[in-house]
Amino acid sequence: MRGARASTAHAREFCAERGYSFRASLLNPPISGLLFRNPKNVVMRDVVDALSTDAPFLYARVSARGRPLRRLKLIMLPLPRPLPNMVLLSTTGNVLKRLGIALQESQRLGVEGDFHSVFTLYCPSAYEVDALYVFSPDLLGRIMDAAAGCDLEIVDNRLLIYAPAHAFSKPGQLAALVGLVAHLHEKFDRQTRRYRDERGSDAALEDPFLRAQLTATETRSEHGHVVGTHGRRLRTRTTAAQKAGIALAVILALCAAGYWAGMVVTALFGAG
Repeated sequence: MRGARASTAHAREFCAERGYSFRASLLNPPISGLLFRNPKNVVMRDVVDALSTDAPFLYARVSARGRPLRRLKLIMLPLPRPLPNMVLLSTTGNVLKRLGIALQESQRLGVEGDFHSVFTLYCPSAYEVDALYVFSPDLLGRIMDAAAGCDLEIVDNRLLIYAPAHAFSKPGQLAALVGLVAHLHEKFDRQTRRYRDERGSDAALEDPFLRAQLTATETRSEHGHVVGTHGRRLRTRTTAAQKAGIALAVILALCAAGYWAGMVVTALFGAG
C-alpha cells in the first residue's frame, strides 16, 4: 500500500507540474487491445492524461483481474490512422505472455536481420508485407533502445506499450517518459502516416463503430480510411496452463456433482 500511495502522489505531482490531467482510477476503459478484450477485468489507476499535448499519450498503472500477472504499466499513443492489428513481443520482458495472453502461431512473422532474437512479430494473415513496412529495421532498432523489455500492440489507430510493473517507478522516470513518447511519435508517425489498406472499402464506413475510430483529420482526407476486415484483430489461442485450469475445473465440478448426488441418494434411501 505504501508503494501504491507513493505512485499516486508521484503521478499527481507530475501532472500538476506538466499541466496534464490526472485521474485516480478508470474502470473498464473503452480501449481496444489484447488486454482489453474483456474490459470488465481491467482497472487503470494513477492515469496521466496528456492526450491534448503536441506529443499525446496516456499512461497508467493497470490491474488485470483474473490474470496470472495482475499488474503492469500501460502507455497509449494515438497514431495518424488505423492500422492492422500487430503485436511485437519482446523476448526478455514477456509481459503479455505472463498475463496468459497467447496468439495463434500461424500469425507469427520473422523480423529482418538480427532482431529475430530480440522480437517476435505477429500480424494477421496476408498482412505480412504491411507489418514489415511498419516495423522496419530502423524502427525496430529504435524500439530496442527506447522500450526494451516492453511488448507493443498496434490496434486501430493506437499504439499500446505494455511495460513491466516496475517500469517508471523511480524518481525522474516519469519525466523521461515524455522524451520517450516524443521519440516514438516521430518514428511511428513517419512509418504509418502514409499507410493505406486497399483491402478496406468505403462501404465499411457505414458501420458507426468503424467511423468512430477515425480522427477528424482522417475523415477529411481520402474520405476516411479503415482496415480490411481480416486485418483488424489478431486471433488468440488457449495456453497449456489455461487448458489445464479448464480441465481441473471440470474435474472438480464432476467430483462435486458426484458428492452431492451421493448425498441425495443417501438421504432418500439410506433410512431403508
